[in-house]
Amino acid sequence: MAAPVDRHPSPNHYDIAIVGAGPVGLMLSTCLARWGYKIKHIDNRAEPTATGRADGIQPRSLDLLRNMGLKSAIMAYKPARVYEVAFWDLPEAGKGIVRTDTWASCPSFIDARYPFTTLLHQGLIERIFIGDLEKNNVKIQRPWTIKGFTSNEKEDPEYPVTVDLAHVDGDLKETVKAKYLFGGEGARSFIRNQLKIGIKHKDPIAYVWGVMDGVVKTNFPDIKMTCTIHSEHGSILVIPREDNMVRLYIQIASSTDPDFNPRKSATAEEVQGSAKRILQPYYIEWERLEWYSVYPIRQGISDKYTLDHRVFLGGDACHTHSPKAGQGMNTAFLDALNLAWKIHAVEAGFADRNILETYEAERKDIAETLCWNQRLKW
Repeated sequence: MAAPVDRHPSPNHYDIAIVGAGPVGLMLSTCLARWGYKIKHIDNRAEPTATGRADGIQPRSLDLLRNMGLKSAIMAYKPARVYEVAFWDLPEAGKGIVRTDTWASCPSFIDARYPFTTLLHQGLIERIFIGDLEKNNVKIQRPWTIKGFTSNEKEDPEYPVTVDLAHVDGDLKETVKAKYLFGGEGARSFIRNQLKIGIKHKDPIAYVWGVMDGVVKTNFPDIKMTCTIHSEHGSILVIPREDNMVRLYIQIASSTDPDFNPRKSATAEEVQGSAKRILQPYYIEWERLEWYSVYPIRQGISDKYTLDHRVFLGGDACHTHSPKAGQGMNTAFLDALNLAWKIHAVEAGFADRNILETYEAERKDIAETLCWNQRLKW
C-alpha cells in the first residue's frame, strides 16, 4: 500500500499520538512509521526497560518479527530457546516433586516456522524496535507524559484529537493535534481512566507472585526448560533466559481483599526461601540476582477498546492476565498489528472508516479466550 501524502497543516499536527513505548506502542509505531505516517510517540520513562517485565516470544510472533525483518536482530542476542514444557507435581505417595508430563512448546497442530519459544529480556526487544523507528525518523520523546485529551470530530473532522503533554521532570508542556490517539501505557492507563472505561475482572482473587531473574546453582534437572511446579509448599514457574539466567515465578500469597498489598512484607530472601521449600528435595542457590519484584495478578478485560474510533487502547491497557503463560507481549503485538493495518487502510483510501469498528470485536474476543484458557491452565 502507498504511504500517505504529508499534508499536515502545521508542525504540531500528527497522524497519530502514541502514549507508551512498551511492546504494543512500539509495534504500532513501527508499522505506521514504515508506511510514512507522522507520529508523536511519548513514554514517561527516561530509558527503555532496564530489567524484568516480559520475555517470551511465541512461535507465531517470531514468524511476524521475521516478516518484519527484525528476527535476525532478536537472535543476535542469543536468546534461550524452549522446545518443551515440563510439569512437576506431588507424587502419589510421599513428599517432594516428580515430573508427571512434558508438552511440546509449539504443538504440531500450530502452523509456525519455528517450533520453539524464544526467551529474551523485554528491554532488548524494545531497543530493536526503537532502532527500526529511528531509521524511519521517529524518535521516542522521553520522559514525557499525557496530561489530558479531547476528541471532537464535529469541531475538527480532520484532526479531531487534541492531546496535552508535559515533561515528567520539568515545566515543559506541549499540545498537539492528531487524527488518532493510542493508549499503550499499561494496566494503570491514564487514557482508559479518563474515558471512564472499567475493567471486568475474571477472578475475585488476586494471586500474588514473586518474580526474580538471576543465575542459579541447582540440581533440579529441568532448570533449562520451562516448567510448572506444584508442591505442598506452593507453585513455581521456571523460565530459562539469555546469559545463563533463569526466571522464577513463585506464588507467595492470595487474597480477595482489594487493599491487600504484598509488597510491604515479601523480601527477596523470603521469596527465595519459598522457592527452596517448593523445590525440595532439590536444592537451589542464587549466584546473582538480576531483578526482583512482587505483584498481584488479577485477570481482567476492559469494557471497551475505543471511545469513538479515534481514541484506542491496546495491550495491558485493555487486558490484564497472568504473565506465566508468556502471552502478554505476544497479544500486545497482535493488538497493534490489527489496528495498524486498519488505520492505514482507512487513511490510504482502501477501506471505509467503519472497518475500525472491527478492532475491538476481534481483539477483545482474543483477550477473552486468553483469560479463559489461563484460568483453566493455572
